[in-house]
Amino acid sequence: MAADSSDRRDGDSSGSLPAPNIASPPKPSLHPAVYVAVWIGLSSSVILFNKWILFSLEFPIFLTTWHLIFATIATQVLARTSTLLDGRHTVKMTGRIYLRAIVPIGFFFSLSLICGNKAYLYLSVSFIQMLKATTPVAVLLAGWGLGIDSPNLRILGNVSFIVIGVIIASYGEIAFNLVGFLYQIIGIVFEAIRLVMVQRLLSSAEFKMDPLVSLYYFAPVCAGMNFVMFLIFEGSKLGLFDIARVGIFTLLANAMVAFGLNVSVVFLIGKTSSLVLTLCGVLKDILLVVASVVIWADPLSGLQMFGYSIALGGLVYYKLGADKLRETYVKLRNDGTVAWRNFGDTYPALRKATLIGATVIFLLLGLGSLYGGSSAGSAYTGVRLSDSSAVLPGILPGSTPDESYKPKRKLDIVVSINSEEPAKVGWNLKEIRAIKAFSGLDPNVVVYFRNPKLDQLSVKKNTEAASVKGLGSTGGDDDTYLSHIVEQWDDLAEHTLFLNGAFKDLPKVKSRIEDFFKPSTGVLSLGAGYGSCSCESCKDPWGNDDLSRVPGIFSAVYSELCPPSNVLLSSSGQFLVSAKRIRGTPKHTYEHLKTLLESDKKHWIHKEAKSIDEPDHPSFGRVMEKSWMIAFKCVDPRLAQSCPALGDRRRETDPDERCQCID
Repeated sequence: MAADSSDRRDGDSSGSLPAPNIASPPKPSLHPAVYVAVWIGLSSSVILFNKWILFSLEFPIFLTTWHLIFATIATQVLARTSTLLDGRHTVKMTGRIYLRAIVPIGFFFSLSLICGNKAYLYLSVSFIQMLKATTPVAVLLAGWGLGIDSPNLRILGNVSFIVIGVIIASYGEIAFNLVGFLYQIIGIVFEAIRLVMVQRLLSSAEFKMDPLVSLYYFAPVCAGMNFVMFLIFEGSKLGLFDIARVGIFTLLANAMVAFGLNVSVVFLIGKTSSLVLTLCGVLKDILLVVASVVIWADPLSGLQMFGYSIALGGLVYYKLGADKLRETYVKLRNDGTVAWRNFGDTYPALRKATLIGATVIFLLLGLGSLYGGSSAGSAYTGVRLSDSSAVLPGILPGSTPDESYKPKRKLDIVVSINSEEPAKVGWNLKEIRAIKAFSGLDPNVVVYFRNPKLDQLSVKKNTEAASVKGLGSTGGDDDTYLSHIVEQWDDLAEHTLFLNGAFKDLPKVKSRIEDFFKPSTGVLSLGAGYGSCSCESCKDPWGNDDLSRVPGIFSAVYSELCPPSNVLLSSSGQFLVSAKRIRGTPKHTYEHLKTLLESDKKHWIHKEAKSIDEPDHPSFGRVMEKSWMIAFKCVDPRLAQSCPALGDRRRETDPDERCQCID
């Protein structure tokens, strides 16, 4: 400023004194609290935004790749149009250093992002935040392992509280999922290795980089690596329909928020300190857990919150240390007391309202967490069905999937036509084929028809099925399914979708498949709901059909007496089942059931029925329709309590086994 004023004369060159320096008024500056609020808001928004997108677009590698491509473009633009990336000029980067240092770091950065986003497909936001509390422990161990730091038992003792707290929180997690848990832990390990490698790189002054400059160097290599992984694992499955369903503007906004987070970190550290960043990180994690409960009704147990509190306490102590904590506490207490007293003197009514409001919010959050735990307990009946081979131990037998069978195809769609119009069946089949969960599976459609007025060529033309076959008029849909199982025993697809030509509740069926179908699916009912009945007196949960044959079907499948307990039933003969699960029951059992369904009127299965029974519409067929879960050895009646009605969509916290048996 002084140089500018001294250079300006008022036209007199006779040696008059220069104009006096006049200090320019200071530029208005934002309060540090603004930077804190912006960082917390963006950091939380990225996590919640990603979770929301991944709920409908289950392609985490694609989402990560998109973020990194956007970050690459954005950093290149900022480097040329702003001063935010001027710090890169102090970095002595060469091609050799880039290959030896940046590329390996980018590799682990890429893997940590992919695993972290994968975890959102299986775990709740709240539980993921709890697991992330172990990151400092992983960094500490990685530093010891890579020789950056020397082992220190005192520090290990300090961080052990974090581990203990997270273990307690994990034990108390209601919607625990092992696959998601492993993804998150592996992601934390990769992130720890990356941070240690960055620490080693930045140990010399010429490589000192702020987060935005780091992103400038890391984003391109990470984007390239992620793109290759995307092509390998998701490229063949993701279609333009999936992207259009989420929306281009939504994805653009998501990437902008993610990039804005990196910019906000630079400003936050510049305007405050790394200490503030640490404390804000703890506050952000707490707010995220609360937001997860409010937005998605993530269930929280009291034990889980207790464990997380221990982990957060250990995290703050490890980051700050006892002396810094004491100093910070004294400063906050003194400054806070003075500020609160002045606030009360100026606005006494507002101070009272603030106290009352804070108390109410605290009580609501406490009750909310208790309610979340209890409601989840009622929704899941307090039982985890992750091990479908061990149902009600000592009461009901488990499943025995055929692990040796190697299918040649991913998916068969088997449709049974009775009186339905083939053209309408064809239209419905197009909707079924377009289900996102079937993307990349190349479904093979097989149509069976029992109407003698139909011919094979017209059915094939209208349905565009790969295979069409006419069957006799007796037996119904269940006999069709049994015929397919018996005839294709050695050529079953990895999964088979069985549907009747009426496509009962098609929109709801599509939603149920989208929500729950996974490669690990053993059997998933697509009927209106699950039910159960006692083997001693089996009553129809949905109507007045005579289900006295259910214990007999159970005995035929398991080769043992039906126990004195409830067994699982399904409301209608529509289901998705794996070849492993089908072949877990002997072939001769299906052949026997098929013989019974096709038997003539003189057979005892018809004579002893308690309701009207004809071979072309057998009451035994209606019993079989509700007994497919038994045939596939998925008999745990707790599914009838844990699985919502067919029209209800899956929540983010619902485990895969909530509505199905897993292989």
